[in-house]
Amino acid sequence: MNHDQVSAKLSHIHSKNLETVFSLGEAAIENTQKLVELNYDASKNALLHAQDNIQHIITAKDPKAVTEMLQAETLQEVGNQAIAHQRKVTKVLRESGKEYANVVEASIEQAQAGMQDWVNTLAANAPAGSDVFVSAFKTSMNSVMQGFEQFREASKDAMATVEKSADQAFDAFQGQIAQVKKVAAPTKARKAA
Repeated sequence: MNHDQVSAKLSHIHSKNLETVFSLGEAAIENTQKLVELNYDASKNALLHAQDNIQHIITAKDPKAVTEMLQAETLQEVGNQAIAHQRKVTKVLRESGKEYANVVEASIEQAQAGMQDWVNTLAANAPAGSDVFVSAFKTSMNSVMQGFEQFREASKDAMATVEKSADQAFDAFQGQIAQVKKVAAPTKARKAA
């Protein structure tokens, strides 16, 4: 195998890696757009809701009507909207995490296959008497391959941690909304009495 063939194989491996990077970049942009759209919609709905409530407050005949408007129902509605928004955000994050993991998995397998093919080609075409060098080279490349495996496992662990953190944040948020509802319920009951 001559220098041009070795360079061509390495160039092919690098071009595949660039394709992977572009794929990850495109996925990141798409997921960012989804999150921006979700936040835009949530903000727009919150502003419309606030405008509606302000209009009701302005047209209220007495302070008691204003107080009743700002009680549990309003808080519950805001909480429900926030929970729905958080669910959508969590869904996008999970989907993007799975997409990222799939791309990383495929790129690691592709890189390993390409590197192994390259090493095998070099070893098969090595000049006579270079057995020691070829053996050392194969050993070092096997270490690189093990590094890929470690990266794969670290990526899986990172994604599991991200999902767990998202679940914990969502649960904490729902717990806070539940606390607000509990606090608001006795206030509403006293007003009704």
